[in-house]
Amino acid sequence: MLFPLLAWSQVGQRYSLEISGAGELTPLLSKHLDISVRKEDANLSATEVQRLVNSTPDQIRELLATEGYFSPRIRSEFDRNASPWLVRFDVEPGPPTHIASVDIRFKGAIAEGPHADQQRMNRLRRRWRLDKNEVFRQADWNEAKSELLKGLLNQDYPAATIAHSEARIDPASNSAALTVEIDSGPAFTFGELDIQGLSRYSRAMIDRLNPIHAGEPYSQEKLNELQARVQDTGYFRSVFATIDADVAHPQQVPVRLDLSENPRKRLGLGLGFSTDTGARAQIRWLDRNFLLRDWRLESQLLIDRETRVIAGDVFLPPISIGWQPSVSAHFERTESAGEIDDKLRAGVRLTSPNRFDEKAWSIAFLGDRQRIGPTFRNNRQALIGSFIYTKRRLDNPLMPRRGYLASVELGAGPSGLVNEVNIGRVVGRGVYVRPIVRRWRAVFRGQVGQVFGGSRLTVPSDLLFRTGGDQSVRGYGYNELGVAQDGAVVGGTVSAVVSGELIYQITPKWGAAVFTDAGNAADSWKDFRFKRGSGIGARWSSPIGPVSIDLAHGQATGETRLHFSVGYGF
Repeated sequence: MLFPLLAWSQVGQRYSLEISGAGELTPLLSKHLDISVRKEDANLSATEVQRLVNSTPDQIRELLATEGYFSPRIRSEFDRNASPWLVRFDVEPGPPTHIASVDIRFKGAIAEGPHADQQRMNRLRRRWRLDKNEVFRQADWNEAKSELLKGLLNQDYPAATIAHSEARIDPASNSAALTVEIDSGPAFTFGELDIQGLSRYSRAMIDRLNPIHAGEPYSQEKLNELQARVQDTGYFRSVFATIDADVAHPQQVPVRLDLSENPRKRLGLGLGFSTDTGARAQIRWLDRNFLLRDWRLESQLLIDRETRVIAGDVFLPPISIGWQPSVSAHFERTESAGEIDDKLRAGVRLTSPNRFDEKAWSIAFLGDRQRIGPTFRNNRQALIGSFIYTKRRLDNPLMPRRGYLASVELGAGPSGLVNEVNIGRVVGRGVYVRPIVRRWRAVFRGQVGQVFGGSRLTVPSDLLFRTGGDQSVRGYGYNELGVAQDGAVVGGTVSAVVSGELIYQITPKWGAAVFTDAGNAADSWKDFRFKRGSGIGARWSSPIGPVSIDLAHGQATGETRLHFSVGYGF
C-alpha cells in the first residue's frame, strides 16, 4: 500500500483558486501568493498542493500587512471532490492601520557642533511624506525614509545613514507610531579632480568643463553636472564621477572621474524608414581629434524620398565654464509638396553646458534657390543672429512619464549687404507630460512662431513655417500645411500647432492612445485657419524611446493616414 500512496502523492494535480472578500486587495493577493503563481504548474504533486494550502493564510497576512491591514480574518476551504480540486479563501482584511504619530530625529554634524543646521532639519521634517491619520503602507514607509535620507545624501552629507527606524503597530487601536533617526555623519567638501582612463584626449578640455572648485561643500548635483558635461562631449563611452565618502576624512575629498574613451574615428552606415519621408539611407563620419586639435568633426550624407543632405559640424574644445563653440556648413535639397529648394546654411554657435537650462547663441547665413513648377524661380538669403533658451524638466529624458520641455527662440538680422529688409523671428515650443490617474497619462504639445519684417518671397525657407506630418499635425502629409502657391505648398510667416493625447498603459511596454491635433501656417494671422486631425494609436516603450504608430483622419482633406514616429516632437 505504501508504494501506491507515494505514487499518488507525486502525480501532477490541477486545482482552481477562488479569493473572495478582499475587494481592491484581490489583485495584490492573486499576483504574489505562491498558490496563485504556481496553479498552472503541471508537475505539482498533491503533497505540494496541500503544503501551499497550509502556508497561504500566513502569506495573506504578510501581504495585507504591507497595505496597512494587520488584523485580517481568513477562512480556507480545500475541496478534493471537485474536478479540478477547488481551493477557496475568504478574506476579511479588517480595519486599516492609520498613522498616529511621526517622530523624526537627527544626529551627526547637522544636529551637533558649530555647524548644526536647525532650519534644514525643520525643512526636511516638513517635506516628510507620511502625515498623521494617513493609512500606513509598507511601500510608502520605505519610500518616505528613502526620500528623507536623500535630503542629506545629495548635499553636504554623502555618508548619511538611517541609524534607527521603527513602525510600532498597535492592533488594538489600529494605529502606527513611526520613529526615524538619521545620522548625517560629517559634512564633506570637494578636493582636486583625479582623472582615470584618459589617454587619447587632453586633460585641459576636462578641466575647462569642471564646475567643481576645491574646498566647496559636497553636492551630488555638481557631480552629476560634471559627469553630464564630460559625457556630452562625445569623446567618452562612459563617465563616472564619484568620491570616497570616508567619515574619517571628510575634508578636501578628491573627485574621481573614471573615463572610458571612444575611438578617435568612426564610420556609420544607416538605413531607416519614416511615413513622412519614406526610406532613408545615411552615411556618417566622425573624427574626435580632427586636425589633431581635440576638435570633433561630425559629417553626414543623407538621402530620402524628399531630401538630399551633405553636412559637416566641427565642435571646438569647450571654453570658459564649459560653453561649447561650433561651426557648421550644410547643403540640402528638398522636394516637398510641389516645391524644390536648394539650401545652403553656414554659421557659428555657442552652447551652454547645462542641459536642464540650455542657452545657445548663433550667427548663420542662409541662402536658397526656390523652384515651383516650370516657371517660378526665386533666390532668397539672410544673415541672422539667434538666441535659444531651452528648459528641460523631465523625469526621464529618453522615456518621460512626467515633466515638461519648453523653449523660446529669438532671431534678428538688420538690412544691409545680405538682408533686403530688417528681419525678426520668434518661436515658442513646449511639450508637457503628466500622469492623470492610474495607468493614464496626458501629452500636450504646442508651437507658435512668426517672422517679422520680411515676406515668404524674401526670407529663406528655413526661417519660414510649414507643418503637417508625424510630429506635428497628424492626418496630413509631411509639410503639406502652409501657403498655397502655384499648385505647391510653401512656408508662411506665421504658424501655430497644438496637440493633446491620452495614453492608457496596457502593459509596462505597450499603451493605446487617442489624440487630436490642430495647426497650420499662413502669410498673416488674418489668413490663418486651424486644420485639424484626430485618431487613435499604439505606443511602445522601445530601447531608443517611445515609438508611436498612429492612424489619423485629416478633417480638411477627409483622408486617413498612417503615421510612425519615435520620441516626442514639436
